[in-house]
Amino acid sequence: MFPNISGVTQQYLANLNQTESQLQKATSQISSGIAVQQASDNPTAVAEILQIESSLANNKQIQSNMVGVTAEVNTADSALQSAIQQVTNAITLATQGSSSLTQTADSRAALAQQVAGIQQALVGIAQTQVNGRYIFSGDQDTQAPYQLDATQPEGVQQLVTSSSTRTIQSVDGTSFAVALTAQQIFDPRNADSTPATGNVFAAIQNLMTALNNNDTAGINTALDSLQAGSSYLNNQLQFYGEVENRVTEATSLATKFQTQQTTELSSLQETDIPTTATELSQLQVQQQASMSVESNLLQMKNLFNYLA
Repeated sequence: MFPNISGVTQQYLANLNQTESQLQKATSQISSGIAVQQASDNPTAVAEILQIESSLANNKQIQSNMVGVTAEVNTADSALQSAIQQVTNAITLATQGSSSLTQTADSRAALAQQVAGIQQALVGIAQTQVNGRYIFSGDQDTQAPYQLDATQPEGVQQLVTSSSTRTIQSVDGTSFAVALTAQQIFDPRNADSTPATGNVFAAIQNLMTALNNNDTAGINTALDSLQAGSSYLNNQLQFYGEVENRVTEATSLATKFQTQQTTELSSLQETDIPTTATELSQLQVQQQASMSVESNLLQMKNLFNYLA
């Protein structure tokens, strides 16, 4: 019978150790507020927790991307509004220069100097940068897209020919383009590479040439081209307005998803304090009971050893 006493004692000690382990776990869950601290705490929830954490990380990156794009798109929007104002100024000068009653060769030459300033301003707008990137240079955004060059037919030289393939992804998986190139905005071309309707660079250069040549017919032709260019620029501005709206919508959706995912993660990870506190109290009672039984068994063992 004596050997059985040792075995029973060992079982009680094992139960006591298990209770202490459960006590430590419950105490840790309450103090940290986290119920799932390791895979063994809730194996069925681990995969879902990891998936949500991955989605949250992806969501955070998307929101960061949206912040960067917002700065770029807002700057592009402002730049195009400035370009439209410059073209409007050129239209005013062309209208003045078209008058055969009030204008002379000298006055038109003076107007041409003002148009040259507008040409320089437009090239500067085409060279707009955000964080060191030329936002109208397409995929070659480390180099300016255009520069002034009086030897060229349109008065400017194109420095890069890359298209813009940049897109941004929303949390719902959809993607959309976020940028146009300077050629698309200021220098559209026909299939044979001649300036297309709406080509602002060509219209400005033609106006300046006509004014310097005291060419009334040429001034009127340039005026028509500038008006077409103004309409064309407004269409490009509309593109950026639509992008701004999509970025706002995508940012709002990302925030909504983040709230939902954070709530789901909390429901899986966070400790149910009332339930765990009740469990902790019960475990403490079990621990006290186990220790009491163990104490009695040890006393019995000592009595048997004495009798032996």
